[in-house]
Amino acid sequence: MKIRSFCLTSAIAAAAALAAAPALAQDNDVGTWSGPYAGLNLGYGGGNFKYPYSGTTDAAGTNPVSGHFRQDSSGVLGGVTLGYNYETRDGFVAGLETDIDASDLSGKTGFAEFPGTGTSYDGDFSSRINYLGTVRARVGHAMLNNRIVPYVTGGFAYGGVRTASNWNCSACFNGGPGNASFVSPNQMQTGWTVGGGAEYALNRHLSMKVEYLYVNLGDSTLNGTGGTIGGPGFNLYNASVDEKATANVVRVGLNWRF
Repeated sequence: MKIRSFCLTSAIAAAAALAAAPALAQDNDVGTWSGPYAGLNLGYGGGNFKYPYSGTTDAAGTNPVSGHFRQDSSGVLGGVTLGYNYETRDGFVAGLETDIDASDLSGKTGFAEFPGTGTSYDGDFSSRINYLGTVRARVGHAMLNNRIVPYVTGGFAYGGVRTASNWNCSACFNGGPGNASFVSPNQMQTGWTVGGGAEYALNRHLSMKVEYLYVNLGDSTLNGTGGTIGGPGFNLYNASVDEKATANVVRVGLNWRF
């Protein structure tokens, strides 16, 4: 609920600022892009979670098996931005930007068999990115009388990911029969991001931007190696199940340049 409330608050604040932007955009002197800035952003993301698994079909380890489950994810995100730009006399703009967003990017999928094994199961995975942050370099060039800066960007990404799963199997992770379930801690995963966008100066201080980011948060081990996942006529020994998170994010933002 706190995440959803934060996203809603960010959305209302961004919408109010966008509504007020035309009234503020009366000054034709856009000034320089050099200096610090702070702002709000609001966006939508879509991507996927993958759950690679591996193991062997015999206890001796002579017949390895691997594959992965996949689920689509989507949701809104919104938060705050801080950055610093430097503009050269030739109009090149380089800077460093960091942001952190509350996020509702999530997905859930059920499955009836382990891909690649032909063995029936009953289970599901659900994952969610609760927050998403980046630290990125931005490089662009000012155009149209210094009013607009198209840019490319890339750098470090991090996010809080939580995964839950339920299994109905004859021998689950602990080797016992019946049902198995787990919920991972809300752990931070790290990775990288790359993208691009454009920022438009409404006046000397206020600017608005649209940007796209591809985010890869790397992978995390969910159960560790050594458990057994079993079902009718099939056992996966020394099983390991991981989680990988990626997302495509489109955001709008308002920045105040000091």
